[in-house]
Amino acid sequence: MSVDQQDKIEHQPMFICGAIHRQFRNNVTTALSKQKLMTLEMSRALVAVQENQPLSQQQLADIVQNERSAVKRMVDNLEKRGYVTASKAENNKKLKMLTLTQQAEDELKAVKATIEPIETKMFECLTKQESAEFFRLLRKLGAEHLGSGI
Repeated sequence: MSVDQQDKIEHQPMFICGAIHRQFRNNVTTALSKQKLMTLEMSRALVAVQENQPLSQQQLADIVQNERSAVKRMVDNLEKRGYVTASKAENNKKLKMLTLTQQAEDELKAVKATIEPIETKMFECLTKQESAEFFRLLRKLGAEHLGSGI
């Protein structure tokens, strides 16, 4: 049985997206590790806190689209490392509200400086116009399938 070239798994859009994402994550993980910086997952969570602080663990889980239990473990780790502080919400004393520490703000700058050249290199094969169109289409897909937060 013959398979059309475009039907092969390596030509399917979601396979390509997954493979590119894995390569990006591996490159970033290696670069962050060499500099003894936080993980990519931690930095994404901290950026979400930075953009929305103060916010609850549940709000953070919703933003980063991860299970509440996984986010709780991450928040506990972020607190131990001194990246976030948790305080009780004014209207609900059971609710933990997260804010960033100065240490997190400083390290996020270093993380961003590490990630930017890796992202730039990944997209250098596209023209400026192709990049703009690609990002526009990704945002459109995100808005349709991930909700209006994209």
